[in-house]
Amino acid sequence: TKYRGSRAYAGEVGGITLGTALTISGAAVSPNAGLHSSPILAAVLTLFNARLGSWLGNPGDDTTSLKQGPTYALQPLIRELLGRTDATSPWIHLSDGGHFDNLGIYEAVKRGCRYIVAIDASADPERRYADLGNAIRKIRLDLDARVELTGDWGIGGVDFGASGRYCALFSIQYGRMPGRRRGSLLYVKPAMYPHPSHQLPMDVVQYSRAAPAFPHESTVNQFFTESQFESYRALGEHEMATILKYCEAPGDIVELFEAAPEYIKEARAQPAPSGS
Repeated sequence: TKYRGSRAYAGEVGGITLGTALTISGAAVSPNAGLHSSPILAAVLTLFNARLGSWLGNPGDDTTSLKQGPTYALQPLIRELLGRTDATSPWIHLSDGGHFDNLGIYEAVKRGCRYIVAIDASADPERRYADLGNAIRKIRLDLDARVELTGDWGIGGVDFGASGRYCALFSIQYGRMPGRRRGSLLYVKPAMYPHPSHQLPMDVVQYSRAAPAFPHESTVNQFFTESQFESYRALGEHEMATILKYCEAPGDIVELFEAAPEYIKEARAQPAPSGS
């Protein structure tokens, strides 16, 4: 599909908006589900209008790539019904990339990025880290690159207490891939450690007591209350502020990756959780 900058894509004036991109990224139910697509499922979802996503111009097409969508909807609808969406047509169907990699790490490694920050906001009540494992596995198989943990793994449940951490650091070895040979991945995960040392906002602590599954409530619930939404937002702000305290210049990505090990290292000075 080639590459086209966001200012020159899906809009003749100003390009695609952040709101449009965020909306498309939430298209979890789609006839065009990449790896999980099937002709029968595509037909059923289209006929019952259980379809999320957006038809946009192919970035490799100088004519359609500037437009907000197809002029006529019939042909794209038929292609959707028959499961014939691909990357070579003038118009392509975009849906949630989580059908393949929910974290977006795969494409970042494919591009040989030096620094990658991945915030894993998927519901993971049993802390199996399926999305992280899926991305690392596909990267090793497809891209001849290795993503390996550097330092301690301090992310866990409430039993981690004072020793709990909000992020982990990984090194990326690009092997025979062209471009940069090494990279770093900062993996951030929502976690609740109701221990005084973490200085969590009181309203977040209160909400977690009312909703024990927080911050891993089911994503099936698409209608958050105000208190629920604010609790997730406040927890995310608290986590990043905690990590960034170790940076003299929080806007510097290089310094962030240099400071992250210092933050993670503090876990060694705390008592180990039982059964960890």
